[in-house]
Order: sequence, then C-alpha cells, then structure tokens
Amino acid sequence: MAVYGRYLLAFRTSVAVICGLLGVGAGLPRQAAAQTSAAFQRIDSLKNLLRSHSQGDTVRVELLCDLGDELMEVDAGEAGPFRREAVGLARRVGYRDFLAEALLNLADYHIALAQYDSACLPLQESRREFTRLHDLGGQMRGLGRLARIADQQGRLAEALDYCLRGMAISSTGNERRFHTSLKIHAASLYTRLGEFGSARQYLQEALAIARHYDYPDRINLIMAELGELNRAQGNWAEARRFYGLSIAVSHRIAVADQATVRTMRFHLADVTERLGDHATALPLARTALHEAAEAQDVLLVPQLLALLGRTWLHQGRPDSALAYATRGRQASAQARSLEGLHSAYEVLAQAHAAQGNWAAAYQDQRRFDTYNDSLHGADVSRRTAALRFNHAAAQHRAELQLLGQQEELARLRQQRLAAGLLVLLLLATMGGTALLWRYRQHQRRRETALRNTLAADLHDDVGTLLSQISLQSSLLQEGLADAAGQRQQLGEITEASRSAVRQLNDVVWSLDAHNDHLPDLLDRMRDYAYEVLGLAGLTVTFDFPADLPDQRLSVLLRRNLYLIYKESLHNVLKHAAGATAVAVRLRYVASSLPQLVLEVQDNAPSPAPTQDGTGRRSGHGLRNMATRAEAMGGAATAGSVTGGGFRVQVAVPLASPRRAFGLKKSA
Repeated sequence: MAVYGRYLLAFRTSVAVICGLLGVGAGLPRQAAAQTSAAFQRIDSLKNLLRSHSQGDTVRVELLCDLGDELMEVDAGEAGPFRREAVGLARRVGYRDFLAEALLNLADYHIALAQYDSACLPLQESRREFTRLHDLGGQMRGLGRLARIADQQGRLAEALDYCLRGMAISSTGNERRFHTSLKIHAASLYTRLGEFGSARQYLQEALAIARHYDYPDRINLIMAELGELNRAQGNWAEARRFYGLSIAVSHRIAVADQATVRTMRFHLADVTERLGDHATALPLARTALHEAAEAQDVLLVPQLLALLGRTWLHQGRPDSALAYATRGRQASAQARSLEGLHSAYEVLAQAHAAQGNWAAAYQDQRRFDTYNDSLHGADVSRRTAALRFNHAAAQHRAELQLLGQQEELARLRQQRLAAGLLVLLLLATMGGTALLWRYRQHQRRRETALRNTLAADLHDDVGTLLSQISLQSSLLQEGLADAAGQRQQLGEITEASRSAVRQLNDVVWSLDAHNDHLPDLLDRMRDYAYEVLGLAGLTVTFDFPADLPDQRLSVLLRRNLYLIYKESLHNVLKHAAGATAVAVRLRYVASSLPQLVLEVQDNAPSPAPTQDGTGRRSGHGLRNMATRAEAMGGAATAGSVTGGGFRVQVAVPLASPRRAFGLKKSA
C-alpha cells in the first residue's frame, strides 16, 4: 500500500484505540461501512491521479479540489493542505474561473473545524470573484457560508439576515438548488428562535421544490429539519420518524453528505434516549461517535459524549457516565461549545451525586447553573435580536411594498406617456403621409403640366417645321419650279431642318439634370446666340459678372428664362431691321429674395412711335415673355432705348415663390 495507505491504517488504529477507551463499539452499520469504504477508494484513486499528474496546471487544480471534497467527508483535518494548494495553484496559473470555487472550499474547511476567523478571508475573496464572474449561485453560496458561521457562533438573527439576502437573489436553473438550501437553513433558524409556523412553511415550500426538481440531497436535509422542528415542539416520536427518513434518504444518495448523516444519527439516538429506549439509543450513539471521531467533527463529538454519559446514567452506570461526561467537558472546552459544557456538567453533577460525592456534585451543579444562565441569557438575547430583526424585516417588506406600488404608479404613468407619444407619433405619421401624398400629387401635376407643355412646344415648333419640310419636299418632287425656285426651296428645307434640330436640342437640354446650374444656362445662351445671330451677320457681346453664384436652378426657371431669351433673339431677327449688334447682359441682385436680371438690347434705328408707346409692335412674342416671367414670380418689360435700339428686360427671383410652381402654357 502507498504511504497514504499506511498513514490511514495507523490513523484508523488510533481512532479504534480512542473509541475503545471511550467504550464505543467498533462495529459500524453495513451501509455506513460500505459508504466509508467507497469514500476511501475514491480518495486513493484521486491521490494516485495527483501523483501521476505533477504538472502545475488547471487539471491539477480540479483534482486537488475533488480530493479535498472527498477528505472532508471522512477526515476534515486532512483536507486542509490540499485545499490550500488548490487555491495557490489556481492563482499561479491564472485559473480565475475556478479560483472562486477553491476559495469557497478552503472556507468550508475552516468552518468545519470551527476556525471562523481563518474562514473569513478566503470567503470574502471568493465572494468578490463570484461577483466578478456574475455567478449568482456562487454569491448565494457565499451568503450561505456567512449564515453558517453566524449560526454556529450563536448570532441567529444575523444568520437569518444572510439567508434572506441570499434568497432575494434570482433563482433559476442551478441557482434553484442553492436557494432551496438557504430556505432550509432559514427554517432551521426559525425553529431555534421559536417561530415554528414560519419554519414549517419554509420547509413545506422547500420540500415541494425538492420533490418537483428531484433534489434527493435537499430532501435529506428537509427531513432532518422536520425532525428538529418536531423535537423543538416536544413531538419526540415524530422527530424520531423524520430523523430515520433522513438517514434512509441519505443511503439512496450515491455521494451523500456524511456530515449531515452523522448529525442525523446523533439526533436519532438523542430522541430515542428521550423516549426512554436507552438500550436502542446506546448503540446508535456509539456508532455516531465512532463516525464523528473518524471525521474529526469537533462540534458533534462533545454532544455525542454528553449523550452517551446521560444514557449510561439512565442505565444505572454512573462510572461510565462520569467517564463520558469528563471527556465531553474536555472536547467542549476545545471546541468552545457552551451547549456541550452545559450538557457535560449536568451529567457530571448527576453522576457524582449518584456516587455520593456531594462536594464534586455541588461544584458541577454550580458550573451547570452558570452555563445554564449563560445559555438562557444568550437565548433571550437571540430571541430579542430575532424580534428586532423580524420587526426590521417587516418594515423592510412594507417599504418594498410601498416602493413596488410607487414603481407600479410610475410604470402606469410611463405607459400613459408612451401611449400619448404613440398617438402623437401616429398623428405625425398620418400628417406626414398626407403631406407626402399631397407633395407627390403636386409633383405629379407639375410633371403632367411639364409634359403637356413640352408636347405643345414640340407640336407647335418642331411639328410646324417638319410640316414645312414635308411641304417643300413635295413641291420639289413635283418639279414645277425652275432652277432658281428649286434652289430657294432647298434653302428653305435646309433652314427648317436646322431650326427643327435646334428645337429638339433645346428640349433635350432643358430635360438634362446636369444643366441645372446657372453657369450651364449661360453657356447655352452663348452657344445659341452665336448659332442664330452669327448666321444673320450680327455681332453679339455678353456682359456676365464673374462673381455669379453657382446657383442650382429649378427646371421651371431655367426653361422659361431660356425660352424668354430665345424669344428675344428671334424678335431681333424679325423686327430689328438695320441692327448690326446685340448686347446680352445678366445681373445678380442680392437681397432678401435674390434676383436675376436679363437684358437683350439691339442697336436698330428706332421707328416711329406706335399706339402702345414702345415704338415697335409687341406681338405674341412679347406677351409670351411676360407670361413666362410671371410664371416664375418675376416680370418682363420691353421698349425702345433713347439713342436707338430696342431692349427686353426680365427680372426673376432665384428662389421661386409658391405660385411659380403652377406652370401656364405659353400663348
């Protein structure tokens, strides 16, 4: 056998000697012996794995934690080095996700040995790690350990506070199991505080959850606490039944909590003795003491020693009772257990009295009274603290209820506000949809009007020219004219063709979106003037400012301004007899509503004044110009210039007013 095996054999021999000195039988129940043997086999296997895996990595950390868990079931004292090594190795290899578990295990080791000060540091660090990992189950278990420490030190109200804080954390999935454990512990605290109704309610709720989700280990704990509840109420037979059920459930668990099993054996022996069945209680207490001594359960051993002393006393064996009570007093002093000292001195006083040693009995009775007063005072203090805690908890629940009502009112206000905003949003959406529909209708009307205008222009201008070309071609084919007449007809056809091409180019140019800027319009005006007036032998001068803005023009403004410009040049060709030059000027007038002012002036001699005072017949061309300018929100004027010549002037706003969107067909 390995070194550990030799050590374990020596340890078992020592325990057997101790138990023999105490008068404890060596025979264990068959089920307990089988579980203990299986535990030692698992320990041997884990130790072999650790020896074969010497690398300091995450696998070794987990093996150390598993070995510590197994040792805690059979010998809590031996688990310490392995748990400390697991924590140190987890830190060195940066195994942060498992460090919290290792720290919690180390805290469990110190709690089992009643080393509460040593348990606080790893417990605090583990809680910080669980919080960093957002591990709700780990946070609940940390609060459960704090509750256990406060409970074992007699601070029941503080322990109850930790339990309720842990139960306030959301519990779903794996966290539900830890929530159930906290509820069982809270029931235990309520039992010892005399709040039997609250204890029973918590246990019933926990039992329903444990049965629904199949938690046999929790059912084991619930049966044990139901035994404690009936024991506290003096229902010894019911308490004995529940303790037996707890032990039976633990036998069906593959890896049972041996600490709980040992405690249940003690309680079962205790209530059996209180029922007067001393012959049955004696072997039960011996078995429990043997297991507690092997596991170094420093809190349970003093209670079992006192129980055995009381049992031997009732059996008429004051000498055996005196031996057990003496050892119980020593173990209680080492564990700092006031209850153990109280029970030990009670048995010592009665045993000395039975032997006739009245002086020793008197001294033991005085010490018993002292510890009894201390425990009574501590019990009163605990109950007072519990009452205060319950009062504070009731106030807190009332505050939470009031806060919940306020939150509900705030939620209703938010719902009303959200509903109002939703209605406004719907109204805004409907309004926006209506405006968009109206805008699209308006755009459709504009597009329809523009198409109609373009169709009319093409029909009036290009259609007329094409009709002329067709007519001239027909006359030319008939051959009725002489050579001079034919040349004239060919010239007319050529001129009509050029005019048709220009008209089509103008239509295409007006529809091209790349020509929407003011410089594009000026370039087109130059090209058209050179093309039309140059063939007529007229000189053209342009006066365009260099600082004109690169303004984007609407289709309506660009097209109508260009058509007015074309009409002005055609009037020069038709009516300005004797003209030799044409001046085109464009000015930009900056104001609240910026304007463009276009002037076309020829130098033809002025004829005699007409009836309208312009010196030249206005005709349809001038009326068309005025109509187009009005459509753009501007105005057009025409008239003779002093010193000779005729001038057409058009002023239009760059940002067309609303009425400019309506397009009127030119006359």
